[in-house]
Amino acid sequence: MNFRTPLSALVPGTSGRLLTALVDHHTVDAGRPLTLDELSKGAAVTTTQLEAALFRLGLLGLIAPRRKGEAVRLVASHIAWDALHQLTNLHSRIADTVREQAQAHLHPAPDYLALSGAVIEGTASHPADVLELIIVRPTAGLVDWEDGVTALLTQLSRALGNVVVHRTARDTQEAEAMGGKSAVRIFPRSQFESQATQDVAWEVGLE
Repeated sequence: MNFRTPLSALVPGTSGRLLTALVDHHTVDAGRPLTLDELSKGAAVTTTQLEAALFRLGLLGLIAPRRKGEAVRLVASHIAWDALHQLTNLHSRIADTVREQAQAHLHPAPDYLALSGAVIEGTASHPADVLELIIVRPTAGLVDWEDGVTALLTQLSRALGNVVVHRTARDTQEAEAMGGKSAVRIFPRSQFESQATQDVAWEVGLE
């Protein structure tokens, strides 16, 4: 999966690049009109290519009615923008997806679980780019635990469309050294997260 520019990957060609540029603009300043030169530069397409794609977006209601050559005005309240924002920010869902799947497959919970690699950083642009899980196994209840890890890796690889691998650390200190400062910790949760989520410390009351 291309997590760097997912919308362009899902909608190839001019339309995908144009939608990506328009979503970016919607995020920053949805009320400001965009000249064709600005949009051409942002979407990396020619103004001639833009006109045909803009016509289609106009039919969908994403942009206000316009004449050929005029600036582009977004219909900022259109229902489709929320969905498009989610598509352009798929990597923001990765941590939640891993947490949900880990809760389903790892019993008891690991002592520590963090994520590193291009996928969680949002820079992955190819299915071969890796999501790495850094795991400290629990000290008890290890019967069939590795089978759960294998099932977790398989499920995540399918769900994300990328290679998911793992490394096992002896303790939290070693795990944090493996992941470095850019690693995203999944479990145990940060002290700054809500008490409600802390209380659920996944099925076995680990904190």
